[in-house]
Amino acid sequence: MNEQIQTVNPLVTALKARLPGETFRLPSQGLFYTNGELSEDVKDGEVHVFPLTALDEILLKTPDKLMSGTAITEVFSRCVPQIKKPMELLSKDVDYLLMCLRLISYGETVDVVYTHDCEGAKERTYSVELRPLVAKTRPIDPTTIGTNYTLTLPSNQVVILRPPVYGSVLNLYLTSFEMQRMSSEEQFKVGQEQLLSIVADTISTVDGYSDRNMIREWIRELPAGWLDQISTATQAFSTWGPSSAWTTTCKDCGKEITIEIPLNPIAFFS
Repeated sequence: MNEQIQTVNPLVTALKARLPGETFRLPSQGLFYTNGELSEDVKDGEVHVFPLTALDEILLKTPDKLMSGTAITEVFSRCVPQIKKPMELLSKDVDYLLMCLRLISYGETVDVVYTHDCEGAKERTYSVELRPLVAKTRPIDPTTIGTNYTLTLPSNQVVILRPPVYGSVLNLYLTSFEMQRMSSEEQFKVGQEQLLSIVADTISTVDGYSDRNMIREWIRELPAGWLDQISTATQAFSTWGPSSAWTTTCKDCGKEITIEIPLNPIAFFS
C-alpha cells in the first residue's frame, strides 16, 4: 500500500510563527459566560487574538455572510479560537474584539472620512489612533452585577438582567432591514414582536426560570409600568464597553470635534 506523503509548506509555517497576535481582556471579563461560550483555559476574560487572513477580510466585507452570522463565526474560529460560541458573546465584547482585530491586522490607525458642521467644511480624512481607544475601554464592574442586573418587581418576582448578546443584536438589524419591504400593517405586527424580543433578550431569568418562551409569554402579561422599570434598569448596560469616539481638531475651523468610528465590519475593515 502506497502511503500518501503529506508535505509541510515552510512558507505557511514561517508565516504563522511570525504572527503571534496579542492578548486582550474582554470588557465583560467573561463574567456572564457559563454555557461554554469561552474555552476552559480562558481566565478573567483574557483571550488571544491573531491577525486576520485574506479570507477573513473577504468574509467581513460580505454583507450576506455578516447578516447570517457566518462571517463572525468563521473569523473568530480562526482569529480568536478561545471563543467557542461567537453568536452568544455579548455584543459589546464582539465590538471590542473587532477593534482589536483591526489594530493587530492593519496597524495602529484607521482612516475615517468625516465632514464637520462648521461653515465651509469639506469632506476630510482623519487618522484615528486605535491603541488609545482599546486602552480606554471600560471593563464591567463586577461589584455592580448583584445590584444593577437584579430587579425586584412589585409582584416580588426577581428579574436577573443581562447585556444583549451579539446574535440578538444581529437579528434585530436583520429584522429592521426586512421591515422596510413590508406593508404598514405587517410592520406594526413585526415591530411588536421585535420589541418583545428586545426586552426578552435582556432578561436572563425570572424567579430562576430561563426558558425563553416562558419569559416572552410573561412579558406579554406585564403591566406597562413594570415593563418600563425593566427598560430603565437596562440603561446600566451602557456604562461599560469599548468607546468608538475619537477627539481631534477640525481641519477646517480648528475647533475640537468628536468622530464616531463605525464598528460595522464592512465599514471598519474596508
